[in-house]
Amino acid sequence: MSTTITPRRAVQLSEKLILGFIAGAAAAIAVTQTVLLVARIVEILSGAAVPVSMPLMDAPMPTDSDAVTEASYDSATLLLASVPASARGMLIFGDVLVTLLPIGACVVVAWLCLLVFHGRPFVRSAGWGIGAVAILVVVSGIGGAVVHGVANAQIADAVELAGTMLPTFLAAVPLAPLGWAAALAVVAGAFEIGQRMQRDTERLV
Repeated sequence: MSTTITPRRAVQLSEKLILGFIAGAAAAIAVTQTVLLVARIVEILSGAAVPVSMPLMDAPMPTDSDAVTEASYDSATLLLASVPASARGMLIFGDVLVTLLPIGACVVVAWLCLLVFHGRPFVRSAGWGIGAVAILVVVSGIGGAVVHGVANAQIADAVELAGTMLPTFLAAVPLAPLGWAAALAVVAGAFEIGQRMQRDTERLV
């Protein structure tokens, strides 16, 4: 007895394969980001030299090109043999905030793929998950920048370079996370509406 795969069935199978691939990739990225975060925390707490990317000010870059009128360095990576405990804590806190976004987003993407795979995407957890990612976008994008700015300020003061090459305090706070968070909040609201429509449809059947 042979089984005939209709075009509709083939499309459904391909969709499920794609969803499975996306869910697996998202889960793998979340795990990778978690491992890298743990490795970074261990590196900072180990007491060994810690590489830190620091913003620079008034750091001209020499150039021999006539086409360049002025050049300067805007950042440098310092390998610090001694970092104050408070600065280490702020570095860890900032790295955790920044890494929470990709981890949380990948977990929600994997969860949404599973919901779509089972044919029930409009459930309460989907809307809450997207809403949580919207919050993470703001916390990670803005909070991470501010915390790293505080850590850099403490390090600049510790190495006695604050106010010379290293700014006393500098945090480049992006505004894009606010727009992304607003867009995700709208998507979360759309999922809530879809959930109510799905519930009403199930009652009619």
